[in-house]
Amino acid sequence: MMLSGDINAQPSNANIKSLQSNNNINLNTNKKIKSLHELLLEILDASLSCVIVAPCVIAYWRGTWELMGILLFPQNLPLSALMSFCIGFMGHFIFTITQTFFRRYIHPDKRRLTYYVISRCYTAIFGVVCVNMWRGSWILCDWLTSADSLIIITIVTVVSLMFLIATRTVRNLGAAPYTVAMDHKADYFDVDTMFKIPGFHQPGLYVLDTLFSVLVIGTLVVIVWRGVWGIMDITFYPFNRTKSSWSSLILGYSTVIITFIIRPIIRCVCKKIDGVCKLIICDMFYFLIFFGAVNAWRGIWNLLDIYVYPDNKVLSYWLTHLIPFLVLAALKCSNSVLVRGVFIDAEGSPDECVQIPINYVKLHFERERSKKSVYKCHQTNIMKRANKDAQIRLIEKSDKIEIKAQPDRDLVRNV
Repeated sequence: MMLSGDINAQPSNANIKSLQSNNNINLNTNKKIKSLHELLLEILDASLSCVIVAPCVIAYWRGTWELMGILLFPQNLPLSALMSFCIGFMGHFIFTITQTFFRRYIHPDKRRLTYYVISRCYTAIFGVVCVNMWRGSWILCDWLTSADSLIIITIVTVVSLMFLIATRTVRNLGAAPYTVAMDHKADYFDVDTMFKIPGFHQPGLYVLDTLFSVLVIGTLVVIVWRGVWGIMDITFYPFNRTKSSWSSLILGYSTVIITFIIRPIIRCVCKKIDGVCKLIICDMFYFLIFFGAVNAWRGIWNLLDIYVYPDNKVLSYWLTHLIPFLVLAALKCSNSVLVRGVFIDAEGSPDECVQIPINYVKLHFERERSKKSVYKCHQTNIMKRANKDAQIRLIEKSDKIEIKAQPDRDLVRNV
């Protein structure tokens, strides 16, 4: 009997093990499929950013920048730069201070048409403000220091970069094609400040935080960009602008591809280290992103000057100002033209500290999934309600039959 019991027990244990192994195989297969799916979405997002979004953002900035040079005191460059800086500073300050008002009162759930009109006008005006801030700081820096001396440019750039490292704000040097800002209602009007001070509870400190974020960090970022761009102008085929532009474009996009490839490695490294070592690794990654971005911008900007109506510059500027913005608005990522907020180096989890915020295709698929899940839940609730209603009707019908049958029973008993 014991032998027969053991013989009968062995197949059952083997079946359990086989089922467990099959479940593990299925889980591993699902994980691999999910990881491949995520990889495909990341590749699509990166391709979309490099091919469509980044050229449109750079073209918009180029057109707006040059139009400001025509519209704002074209005969007096220092005065034009000072006016651009004032427009940029005041605009940044106003939009940062009033973000709570916009977030509270301009909402699609309350007034949908008003929200879409005001939000797109907000982006169009804020885009001009951002360009003016950069243009004013850039040209004033050229005017106050020498734009032709490699030594002076290098010293000014290194000093500004050291200050960004000391304040842990190197991350703010990144730009398209490393960012795609979607036009979402949740964070459409949000502008992050350096110290994240809530404006409602501490208005005085919030104003100082805004001033420091806009004037100090924002200006230092512009100076570093201007320095590296100027160094490239002096050292990278200075007497052949076409060759220099194409070389910058190739170098920039090659760096972009490298950063996308090594990002998972950097993320794994950041999971295993912490403290100063993590900050150093992240800053090196941010420098690589900055180098790729500034070369991509320089290449596309100069190529637009060379090939897009070089004989009719005003038409060229208006075309690159309007058409890219309309394309980005149609793709629902017009906020990509904005440069706003201050972000801290190596802040958050390993995924967040080396995150490249490009989630256009991935976000679309996640929204579709959420819609399907909501629809399934809705259908399930409808079926549950229908079943409950059917049960209630059956109970009521049986009660009615019971009530009808009761007088008949009483009559039979009397007879």
